[in-house]
Amino acid sequence: MVVAIDDIQAREPITIASVTLAQIPQSAVPPHAFLRLSDLQGYSALVNIYKGQALTANIVASNPDQIASPSTSFLPIPPGFVAITVPTSELQGVAGYISPGDYINIIATANSDLFFSKPSRLTTRTVFSNVRVIRVGPPSLGPKQGQTVGVVGSLTLVMSQCDSAYLEWLLTNVTLKYDLLYYGQYDPSGYSTQPLCAPGSSPPTIGPNAVDARWSFTKG
Repeated sequence: MVVAIDDIQAREPITIASVTLAQIPQSAVPPHAFLRLSDLQGYSALVNIYKGQALTANIVASNPDQIASPSTSFLPIPPGFVAITVPTSELQGVAGYISPGDYINIIATANSDLFFSKPSRLTTRTVFSNVRVIRVGPPSLGPKQGQTVGVVGSLTLVMSQCDSAYLEWLLTNVTLKYDLLYYGQYDPSGYSTQPLCAPGSSPPTIGPNAVDARWSFTKG
């Protein structure tokens, strides 16, 4: 049975360092107790959990909808990463079907003029892959720029601080769309595949040259 090694605060993610396995008689195992450490991957505490307490399904949750309230959960941001919010719409964001816990690819279409490349042409690149969505919304209040009533107006994503700096530049200068990945492709460890943007690394100065060096918009 899985028990807490030390006190775990409400809203705190459950990690391998905060729990351990305890051997107790089968008759003493509480209902809905977790029996394997791996079953708690991605979970957070809904309430305070005390040292030695068994972890059961009613005191932890992995569904962001269950832990979305500020009174029950911190945003599920891994160490070394940040959260960033991006705009979305019906046509931009898979008609509103992107939900918390999903993973998306971010696709950018840029004009070569941004990179001082002639003749002018549009180039499309997948700039980020396997990006986790941790929150969506709020819903847009009415039709605006292609959005329809009920379609969320924003997505909150998790990525490295370095990647977020690149994304801020892209948000200002290019057109972005989002692809929703098949759930079997979700990879919680795949936040960034760029060594220059490893978790915790400081963002470089971002401009046209840095963006083109990373994604080769002028070579399309």
